[in-house]
Amino acid sequence: MRAVSMSIAVAVALAGCSREEPAGAMVDPTRPATSAPVTRAKAAPPRPAQLAQVTIKALGMYCEESCPMKVRYALADVTAVYELGFDVSTESIFVSYDAALGHPKQVTKPMLAAIKSTGFDPWLAKESWPPGAEAQVVWR
Repeated sequence: MRAVSMSIAVAVALAGCSREEPAGAMVDPTRPATSAPVTRAKAAPPRPAQLAQVTIKALGMYCEESCPMKVRYALADVTAVYELGFDVSTESIFVSYDAALGHPKQVTKPMLAAIKSTGFDPWLAKESWPPGAEAQVVWR
């Protein structure tokens, strides 16, 4: 009798499983049963054959954490951006992009618009990246 009730319990537990949710998976009570599957994790874009580097100044970008975060989120949608780095002491944003995309003045127009949308006053600086400038790949 005990083996039969155990078999029924296992069958009931397995009946609610799908290929996306293995047996024993935790159920999120806030997620509707008909919701879409979880999206895939972001991935690093392929490295361009040749990178161009520009420095963008952003007047008003002086806070250590939230300012770069705002800019990073804004530039995440600009597909030309490959790497980003920040130096808030000089209100600088270091950007690398695929050199095949063209001249910096043209390629950075959408970048400048995205940074402006975060409340900073950006412009393309004449100086290049300083020695030791660090940047991280923007994952998409």
